[in-house]
Amino acid sequence: MEVTFPVGVVRFGPMNRKHGGREESEPALRAELRARLESWPRERLLDFAVERLLAEPELRRVLAGQRVPIAADAALSQRLRRAIDEAVGVRYVDWRELPSYIGRLERLLGDIRSFAEGYPAEGVAVLRYFVKVLPRVFDSIADEDELALFCSQLARVALGLAARVAGAARVVAEELLAAWLADEHGRFSEVPELLVEAELAADVRREVAAAAEALALQAARKDSHKSRELGSLAARLR
Repeated sequence: MEVTFPVGVVRFGPMNRKHGGREESEPALRAELRARLESWPRERLLDFAVERLLAEPELRRVLAGQRVPIAADAALSQRLRRAIDEAVGVRYVDWRELPSYIGRLERLLGDIRSFAEGYPAEGVAVLRYFVKVLPRVFDSIADEDELALFCSQLARVALGLAARVAGAARVVAEELLAAWLADEHGRFSEVPELLVEAELAADVRREVAAAAEALALQAARKDSHKSRELGSLAARLR
């Protein structure tokens, strides 16, 4: 097989050679490929790597320090989303079941955090989904402030992990702000303060402040109190 690049032609033999009726093992093939690459001059090797990076966006993500999800991790992401759907799909949680239910949510959040340690971008996407669908259970739970405490924990984790993913902090902050505005139960009540305390980059703070001002205008007729809070938040973020 020949692979042509601007820097030349690379020749590889069949990827699954047989010796004595057995396919060559992956370690042997890996060693052969490594030996061939080690024989190249440095400049040729760099040119080859650049050409592959230009052709493969996923490899550029690796170069940027982002691990690329494989099929198993995509499947885990889907399982976590299904677990979220099941958790927020309950019909009713009375006060006797509340500790167990909150514990279930906290374990699920812990699983997402563990997943995000290896795959930050995928983990943040799952957390954003959690924030989006959690309000489904707000009318189905008989709590005092337990769920509000969990919502604060969820928001704090989402903001912390989003800071590790390029471009995610602003999106997560604005989605949390929208969740706070739509919340009529006070479960996301700590979001404005968490946004002020979060270690957001200066440009992100300005963008979130602008979003808060826009939401303040939208909320002025329906909820003057929240409109004033949004205006105050915008000022504190700048």
